[in-house]
Amino acid sequence: MKQLLTCLTIAAVTVTSALTITQAQENVKEEVLAAQKQFYQAYESCDAEAMQFLFNEDMMYLHSTGDLQSNKTELLESMVTEDGEADSALASECFLEILRVDVDNIRIYGDAAVLFGDLHVKGKGAPKIKAQLRSSQVFVKQDGQWLFASNASVEPVPLETSLGLAEQQ
Repeated sequence: MKQLLTCLTIAAVTVTSALTITQAQENVKEEVLAAQKQFYQAYESCDAEAMQFLFNEDMMYLHSTGDLQSNKTELLESMVTEDGEADSALASECFLEILRVDVDNIRIYGDAAVLFGDLHVKGKGAPKIKAQLRSSQVFVKQDGQWLFASNASVEPVPLETSLGLAEQQ
């Protein structure tokens, strides 16, 4: 009887520990998703001031066009002109009606998180921009805060329509 109680106690502790770990992982995922949402809301509304605190200094943002902002300063400068207006030719991403990532997959690796999802882009004014892209982001936890570290977005195309593949053949 004593052995049975010991086994049941060990099983209960193991199950409780597993549930606690699972809940902790879910809490971390929610924190990361909240940070990601905050970043894209600030980006969509051209809120450079808010964005300053949402990503790390050496972040990288690779757009589906191949354009790359390779640090915090470059991304913020792409949003504003010399007179402080969010109006530069490089800032077409900033004049967006919609900029949102619907995350469908997230992985946590200690103080790093990798997110995959559908990036929805719709521009205001001319030229009209509307795209549905696949996107991958990395967030890192620094000083207790999840910060945007990287984005790479691509336009999915059927393999047989790939220009790069056509050049190889």
